[in-house]
Amino acid sequence: MGTGRIFGSIAIFASIVALATWGGCGGSSNSQGVSFRSLGFFQDETGTVGESGTCASLHDTTVIPPPNPDGSGLDGGFLGLQNSMIAQGINVDHVNLSYHVNGSGLAIPNDVFALSVRLGPADGAEVNGPTSFSQIVIVSPAIMKFINDNASRLPDLPFTLVATATAVGTADSGDVFTTNRSNFNVVFSALSGGCGIPTPTPGESSEGGTGTGTGG
Repeated sequence: MGTGRIFGSIAIFASIVALATWGGCGGSSNSQGVSFRSLGFFQDETGTVGESGTCASLHDTTVIPPPNPDGSGLDGGFLGLQNSMIAQGINVDHVNLSYHVNGSGLAIPNDVFALSVRLGPADGAEVNGPTSFSQIVIVSPAIMKFINDNASRLPDLPFTLVATATAVGTADSGDVFTTNRSNFNVVFSALSGGCGIPTPTPGESSEGGTGTGTGG
């Protein structure tokens, strides 16, 4: 065998080893939210009643979820998160939010909600449980203002804004995980409360999550 063929064979072998090593380290380990999962939205911190969305007025509503009628904070919008890894916990630090309006090409800016939550291991080895229901601001006043400022580019009332949330957390190993997607529908009508909301389906999602670790 000539020298060129020897070196060529060595190069091919090295490439195969490199690809095998790369494939075993840092690949996605949270497909379909297996390790770190979003359970969907709920009405309160107990997670007993699912919430698929809410009604809103294009000109009167300033934030989603809307304020409670009695003025005691916001009404609903609790995102359920669950850690399925037995050997390690997850520190959740933020939720990424994206938006689109059905029937419109308006590019609504993305948003981020800071969230500090500790999800313990799934085996219950910590005081912090593996599941949490945390209230988040789904549509901030800044996003609501953007929507109102661009009302001429939106469909006629009523129309639906779909907010998509994915939570991001760091496991004890240092690996970063992103949950599957959970949607929240905001139906804008002429008057708040004058619309129909789909039946809640908590736990269902449209996309799988991602991660950089191997779970455990």
